[in-house]
Order: sequence, then C-alpha cells, then structure tokens
Amino acid sequence: MLYCIDHEGTIIEKDTKKRKMKIENQQNSITFTNDDSTVKQVGLFSKQVIDKMLNEKIPATPENYSIYFEKLLEEKPVIQRKNILKVLDAETIEEHNYVAQVENNIKESFKQIKAILDTVSNMYSKINKLRKLTKIKKQEILNGSGQVALVAYKESLDEVIGTLEKQQATLKDKYIEVSESIKRFHKNSIFDPKYDVYNKNYLFKALETEKKNIATFGHESSILAFKIQTKSFEKIKLRKDQELIIKNIANMIMNRSRRSDIVAHLGNDIFIILLKHTNVAQAQKAIESIDHMISFTNYIVDSQNIDIELDFSATKIVTHQTKEQIISTAINQLH
Repeated sequence: MLYCIDHEGTIIEKDTKKRKMKIENQQNSITFTNDDSTVKQVGLFSKQVIDKMLNEKIPATPENYSIYFEKLLEEKPVIQRKNILKVLDAETIEEHNYVAQVENNIKESFKQIKAILDTVSNMYSKINKLRKLTKIKKQEILNGSGQVALVAYKESLDEVIGTLEKQQATLKDKYIEVSESIKRFHKNSIFDPKYDVYNKNYLFKALETEKKNIATFGHESSILAFKIQTKSFEKIKLRKDQELIIKNIANMIMNRSRRSDIVAHLGNDIFIILLKHTNVAQAQKAIESIDHMISFTNYIVDSQNIDIELDFSATKIVTHQTKEQIISTAINQLH
C-alpha cells in the first residue's frame, strides 16, 4: 500500500491531489464570488500586462498575453493573486483533461476491437483446420463404402469454405485497417496515459513551434528537465509502486505549473517542462520551487519512509539547434 504525506501531515492514499472544480450543472457552470473590487483588480492588472508586453516589444497575441498574464500574476501579493485566480477558475474548462479521457476511452475501444478481430480470426483458423481434416478422412475411406456421400459432402464443404475464405480475406483487410488506424492514433496522440501528462509527440511539436516564435520575435524560452534519482527507489521493490510515486510527483508539478507551461513525459521516466517566455535564470527559480515542494512531501511504501530527490537541468532554447539536440542537452545536464 502506498501513501503520500503532504507538508501539513495529511495522509493521501495512492492518488495525487488534483485540482477541483465546482460544477453546478451539465453546462459546467462554476460558482464564484465576483464583486466590483475584483473586477477592477482584473481590469487594472490586464492593462499592466499589455503595457509590459508593449515595453518588451512582444506581440499581443492571445497566447503571449496568457503567458505574460501568468508571469506577472506570480509577482502580485497573495491576496490579489487569489482574487484574480478566482476569475480565471470561473472561465476555465479542463479541456486537456477531457481530451485525455477521450483518448484513453478510444484506446480502450481499439483494444476491444482488436480482441474481437483476434477471436474471429481464430475461429476461421479452426474452420480451415476442419477442412484439412476432412481431406485426410476422405483419402482414408476413398476406396470404401460411402464414397459418393463423402464426395457430395466435400462439394458442399468446399462451397462453404469458399465463402468463408472470402470473408476471411475481408476480415484480414479490415484488421489491417484497424491496426493502421491505431498506429496513426498513437502517433498523433498528445497525452501519456501512464503518467497523465503530455507525451513526447506533443512536446516535440510544441518545442518546434516555440523555436519558430523565438526566431520571429526574439524572446527567450527554456526547458526544464527532471528525473527521480535512482537511489530514491532503492527501498521500493515493485515497479508499480515506483510508477505510482512518479505519477504523483509529475501531477504535483503539473498542478503547480502555469497554464502555459507544458509538462511532458519524454520516456524512461524523464520529464520535460517547456517554459515559454522564461529565461534560464527564471527556470532555475522554478527548479528551486519544485525542489522545495518535493522536500515537504513524504512517501510511505510497505511501512518504510521514502525520501524522494530529483535531478534537474535548465536549458535555453536556441533556434540553431534541432529539437532533438535541445532535448539531448537538457538530459545530459541532469544532475
């Protein structure tokens, strides 16, 4: 049994704490308190965001505005930040969570379809074996009584088998189509079902897009890599317990990240965070924040306290390198 103990001493069983939204009805309307003071705060703050972008010569596109909105919000006093976040939460729909759920459901459907096709294919295989057996038996009694009846039986069986062979060929074609469809789906999917974060496909696409934006507008962005140190798992025998801790930490980091940040599983339990409009010095501060959060989170596996430590690296995104080279640099710098 795996438990997580947060910095307040609260014991959480297995699953990570996730953001909660108050849903009133099927239209996902969210209740919140909206007074004149909050409206004015949001209005003034929005103007500050625009002014900041103009001063730094950053195009005021919706995506850039969202990134700068979050960056400047981190600098505001706690009370003001909470008031503004209430407004953001009121208009936020967990689209990515919804997409992840849809993807997982589709993947499960594909598995079921494949299982059905496997079963049907096996059925036809057995029928073909029956045909071969009939041929053998015919040869055995070819010179005996009942020869005419056996020949008639074979003719009928051949007719049935001929139809089945056509159906089998059609089934094979459909099977190939489904298999190719599954391959295309996995190639274009954006979520990692094991850890509930983005996957490598989405990370590479987002990184390539950000490189183009940097080349066009000249701002700085970074990537942050992290991985749980091997020694942290020395006391944990079962791989499923290790993966549960990894998933817990990945979700904690994702939940504390800005909406514009992209947290993705690269593979081999290595994670990358794409930090837009964030230089390396700012990325280092993000590392300190994550490290501080992890240091106040304890894990218990089989009555043993597990101390978790992470390796980090922060790397500047440079346009003359390929996305693979940028990622490789970040991985090689993990320490």
